[in-house]
Amino acid sequence: MSLRKPLAVAGAVLCGLALAGCGIDPRVRVEGRPSQGTASPTPAQTAVGSPSDLDGMRMLREDPRLGTQNTAAIKRCEHGRFPVHAEEISLSADWGHVDLVAVTVYTCPGRSCGYEGTRGTYVYRLAGGQPDRRVYAHEGAGSRVEVRDAALVLVRPEYRPGDAASCPTSTRETPLRWSGRALVLDGA
Repeated sequence: MSLRKPLAVAGAVLCGLALAGCGIDPRVRVEGRPSQGTASPTPAQTAVGSPSDLDGMRMLREDPRLGTQNTAAIKRCEHGRFPVHAEEISLSADWGHVDLVAVTVYTCPGRSCGYEGTRGTYVYRLAGGQPDRRVYAHEGAGSRVEVRDAALVLVRPEYRPGDAASCPTSTRETPLRWSGRALVLDGA
């Protein structure tokens, strides 16, 4: 028996697989040289967060886009505190540095499944250590803006069929990036 026939068959099978897309790593992408007109990739950003001494509830009340009806809906919890947490975020990249404060509105304790219920997050740019203007907001049960692994991300619940409203199966993270004027979802 000749070796040519098995090699020819093997070659035809490999060619067929390649043409069908089988066996090709989907993470590998072949690209040519960038042309003069292509935009440069988004620079990497580094985020660092720390608890803030700023009054998150006051920031929400002074936000003209929220209105008193929305802030009046935030009720004090059992111990007289508002379920609001403020975190200062330092965001740096090749373009420079920006200081932010994220104000997250939680639900009062008494949640089930160990799920920490939130009602949304509002992010303000800091100027001279004080909130200047809102640069991002995401309202929704279970959503919040956090620093995770030196990146700024929007965390949202991910529900599967059969999940109770207070018990999502998991969460998903979407990176946020600074556009120069505001935070935007990066690859939603």
